Amino acid sequence: MRQSLVGRVMGFCDLPSVPPAKSASKISRRVGFSPREALASLTASGAEAPRGLKPTLHPLVAACVFLALSSCSSRSGVKTYLLEAQKSLGNVKSIRYSGSGRNGFFGQALSAAKDWPLREVTSYTRTVDYDRKSSREEIVFAQPVFGGQRQNAESSGDKAWNVGPTGPVPQPATADERQLQIWMTPQGFVKAALDSGNAIYDSARNAVSFTALGKYRISGWFSDAHTLVRSEARIDNPVLGDMPVTAVYSGYRDFNGVQFPTKIRENQGGSPVWDLTISDVQPNAPADLPIPDAVKNAPAPREIVQTTKLDNGVWLLTGGTHHSVLVEFKDYAAVVEAPLNEERSAAVLAEAKKLLPDKPVKYVVVTHHHFDHIGGLRSYVAQGAAVITHESNKEYFENILQRPATLTPDLLAKTPKPPMVQPVADKYVLTDGAQTIEVYATQGDTHSDELLVAYLPQSKILVEADSYSPPALKAPPPSPPPPNAVVLYDNIQRLGLNVSTIAPIHGRGAVSFAEFRRFIGK
Repeated sequence: MRQSLVGRVMGFCDLPSVPPAKSASKISRRVGFSPREALASLTASGAEAPRGLKPTLHPLVAACVFLALSSCSSRSGVKTYLLEAQKSLGNVKSIRYSGSGRNGFFGQALSAAKDWPLREVTSYTRTVDYDRKSSREEIVFAQPVFGGQRQNAESSGDKAWNVGPTGPVPQPATADERQLQIWMTPQGFVKAALDSGNAIYDSARNAVSFTALGKYRISGWFSDAHTLVRSEARIDNPVLGDMPVTAVYSGYRDFNGVQFPTKIRENQGGSPVWDLTISDVQPNAPADLPIPDAVKNAPAPREIVQTTKLDNGVWLLTGGTHHSVLVEFKDYAAVVEAPLNEERSAAVLAEAKKLLPDKPVKYVVVTHHHFDHIGGLRSYVAQGAAVITHESNKEYFENILQRPATLTPDLLAKTPKPPMVQPVADKYVLTDGAQTIEVYATQGDTHSDELLVAYLPQSKILVEADSYSPPALKAPPPSPPPPNAVVLYDNIQRLGLNVSTIAPIHGRGAVSFAEFRRFIGK
């Protein structure tokens, strides 16, 4: 039997059918045409109407056919448009561009209401090999910064790594993001869209969109001169869920036969991460970037939790770059700090269940809002835990803990729960009469405007983050001591806390208060 016109059009364009439950009137209003206009469009294009089809075509069928033909047009025209853009920008296999500017320290704002702190960059060079899907990013900061004044971030295909003083260090969690950054550059966007096989062109907005790596939708807007002026994508982030990334390009000029922007501005999560002025571009520059054996043969990441009992009902959970503290109450448990990501939280919560099998974690204390310290927070909220944090974070936490996470659905996305946030102004006490955690806001720390410490009076244990990270055993004390470590000591004195043990979120583990005093020369 001969296939109907609607069926043949829908099949050719590989479009989904419109569910019958949709009302015809709603469909017609949404697409903005009448059934008669749809039929006229079909017959004008030379299509053969099925037997019995009259100008009174059902609105639902008309809508389907018109949308199908429109989409076919957008798909068939996209290649032509992209080839024009490639001709305008320059078709290169690799590119190296360099300049200077500023970098926003992602996820490390002084408070939740502020942008990422900006750091001056004296030299920025990025080398991209589009055919090999590889990138090398070399950065020199004007001042010493976390991670080093000179930083090198590299990727090739599904492998990512940083190069430091001791050699390459695998960074598997960043591989997708670094790939997307390649395809968000002007020449990279056009190449990826052409190769995707799923690109769509919107002629009304000079816009093209396509899906990369099977799940990331990338969109780009072009000028009348076919230069990319803006690219957007959403990537998965453990704090922000489906996080928007936007790059804006301006000031195009000719560099050795290719068009490239002299200004690049990029935002992640709504705050600036790059503001660059490009001064040199080398098309088809040497871009050999072999994957180091240490990266190629690196085992899959595995979370390790090592438990140290600090006192009855108190454990320090280490095993990675960030630690947590588990505290037992009569009918429940509390955890101080939920760092990094869902994988770390799953490992910590599994250890908590092993130590206290009949006591659910009902509270999680957050020392401050920096992303490396709250990346695992969504896992606790998914299990019904209340979040204790500085009062300035309340609205922010309530917002981010309800954001969609569809790209890589986590436990909270699969089992949504409204967040319960307990704000702390100066002091908050969590107690059941037998066990107590006193949460205090500190003053004067330059790392964050809203830093909290947790004090256990029965055990005389102070839990703190980022003010003091105990160095290796027998390491000589620094001279002068870190200012924020001295500020921590001053806050302990101001609050009148009788501390015997410091349980840090970073560093080698718990140390005596006497060792802390020697560290700061007190």
